[in-house]
Amino acid sequence: MPRAASGEGVLALDLGTSSVRAVVYDTRGAMLEKTLTDLPYKVRTTDAGEVSSDPDALVKLIAQSIDGALKAARKEKVAILGVGVSCYWHSLMGVGRTGRPTTELLTWADTRSAAEIGRMRSRFDERAYHARTGCFFHASYWPAKLRWLRATRRAAVRRTVRWISLGEYLYQELHGETRVSHSIASGTGLLDVNRCQWDAAALRLAGITPAQLSPLSDWDQPARSLRPIFVTRWPELRDVPWYLALGDGGLANIGAGCVSPRWACATIGTSSALRVLIDRPRVTVPWGTFVYRVDRHRYVLGGALSEGGNVVRWFTDNLGLKPKKKYERAAGALAPDSHGLTVLPFWAGERSPNWRGDARAVIAGLSLGTQPAQLFRAAMEAITYQLVAVAAAMQRVVPRPESVIATGGQLIHSPAWTQMLADALGIRVTTSPEREASSRGAALLVLHALGKLPMLWSSTPARGRSFRPRPAVQARYERARRRQQHLYELLFPSSGAAGSGSRTKDLRSPAARR
Repeated sequence: MPRAASGEGVLALDLGTSSVRAVVYDTRGAMLEKTLTDLPYKVRTTDAGEVSSDPDALVKLIAQSIDGALKAARKEKVAILGVGVSCYWHSLMGVGRTGRPTTELLTWADTRSAAEIGRMRSRFDERAYHARTGCFFHASYWPAKLRWLRATRRAAVRRTVRWISLGEYLYQELHGETRVSHSIASGTGLLDVNRCQWDAAALRLAGITPAQLSPLSDWDQPARSLRPIFVTRWPELRDVPWYLALGDGGLANIGAGCVSPRWACATIGTSSALRVLIDRPRVTVPWGTFVYRVDRHRYVLGGALSEGGNVVRWFTDNLGLKPKKKYERAAGALAPDSHGLTVLPFWAGERSPNWRGDARAVIAGLSLGTQPAQLFRAAMEAITYQLVAVAAAMQRVVPRPESVIATGGQLIHSPAWTQMLADALGIRVTTSPEREASSRGAALLVLHALGKLPMLWSSTPARGRSFRPRPAVQARYERARRRQQHLYELLFPSSGAAGSGSRTKDLRSPAARR
């Protein structure tokens, strides 16, 4: 995309689970490459299932990334018009009366609350909860985490006056106030996604009140009140509008140009997802999928897997299958489903479509003749079949998309996997040329709010390489997917699956049930 000549741009932040990035985009939405500042960090992990971060250390790192991007922007003589923020969904931490953290920052991958899921499913109606919130009884979401914290961290819970996400904590530290966008709120499992209000029944399930949450706000009501210490540090941001953080998944769709259900956005990075954006007054939430918010007008419909490139990394790190590219090429050269293996790819538990956090990976069909490349291919195919199941659930609400736009480093750098996805879905898959889809989505929304991109919602995706489906291969993959489903049903009976509890209680008030 050609560079704008205005000398103006927007700063976009991308707060991820393994790095934080700051980058400037020009007024046409093109990244200014020299401004990209990517600072990696490591989460704390334990055998107990902890996956957490130090929130203060993260705020310092984010500030350093802003330093780097603004330094480069000054050299490029680009004036900053606004700031947009992409943040990973589902993060949770507590703060006390002075705003200081009372807990670590828990990521979506923290599973220490997993034991709460069975208790919740045995007592409460998960399908009714899902229909209102678009979320599930799963360790990713806040109800399970808050119940676990109340049971195991009583002193910290007593000190906590507000439960917030990483994006809210950053906003508090920079501006001295907390508000939460409907987008970030929708990823907590506490928001009624159709009404855009905190769901009273979900709050009772989590054991908290609305007063313990940030006020809900439209994302495009920005702050212009940086604390003095940051005005001194970043004088060019003194009176610049700073917009609320939004969920990274919805922003990735926008950044890749997938602004309507005509185009689905598939991401395979560390984990995987398939999503579409919907502009409707109300959505019926299909079982097996999540429904979150971009804003009051648009929904994000889709599914997420906990596995993707992390499984490839597991093979390379734990089985010594290095160099990775060698085995990926060998896997790509194999014929579809030619390995005799059936894989349930739940190395990190199952999210979509059945949301069994206790499920674990299974490789069936191993023999003395099984080769490393066959393991690679079987795992890639297995993850792809899960995305096919997500697509089938999505089509209960939206039509089959015209095409799928591929994002995420693991997918766009693996032609074999991209072709596999096209074949299994039976839909053309085209790689996105946008390197940083989530941060670009944040930048595009800011530009739209500032009146610089009035036609954002009628735009079309930029396209890279296209992969067309092969019907004969799709039929072969469909047989393999059914074989995978049969193995799943044998090993994970439906009695423990999401939404299958027989004696459940509807948490809504009698008036709400009427």
